Amino acid sequence: MNTLLFHESPWIFIYLTILFGMIDYLVGHKHKYKIVVVYFVVLAAIMFAYRVPFRVNNYPKNLMVAPCDGKVISILKINDWTTHIAIYLSLLDSHIQWCPTSGTVLSSVYKKGSFNPAYMFHKSRYNERIETIAYVPQIDDEIKIVQIAGQIARRIVNYKKHKNDRMDRGEIMGMIKFGSRVDLFIPHDKIELLINTGDTVIGNKTIIGKMIKY
Repeated sequence: MNTLLFHESPWIFIYLTILFGMIDYLVGHKHKYKIVVVYFVVLAAIMFAYRVPFRVNNYPKNLMVAPCDGKVISILKINDWTTHIAIYLSLLDSHIQWCPTSGTVLSSVYKKGSFNPAYMFHKSRYNERIETIAYVPQIDDEIKIVQIAGQIARRIVNYKKHKNDRMDRGEIMGMIKFGSRVDLFIPHDKIELLINTGDTVIGNKTIIGKMIKY
């Protein structure tokens, strides 16, 4: 299993090892094997949370894929030209985000905030987030990808944070540690959505939209 635990959060492994070492020292050798089993179970669970599923898509270039695993909890036209899509990631979903389409980063802004439940729209609007705007030549327009921290998540990783960084569809964009929400803002007159509220999507696999200008 490919995991980003030791790359992104090596301190978790170190603290976990120290913790169980102290437990072993305090409890004694009588329960040593039980402690070792519990240690590896906990470590395996955290490695699973940081897993990077291997997925390759060979779709036509005019198709947009889901940026993450999760459930579509909202699709809303917020004005005459923009549709807002919200995808909620549970603790059991992969926490990785993929580039939903190819393009070029125009800006990436980190915003400090609170850590409210990501499914609560009236509170999560104040959550910590990274907002990335990318130019998509297929539609000659921009899209915005927002990684939102949740109640458990305390850090967001974005590998596409510099202006003019190249984004290739299916490339790993980043991760939200321990699940949360990913929002997309797209021009609805140029991208035909192929998903509905309540759908479960798979990152870099589920086709969520078709670019009209192609």
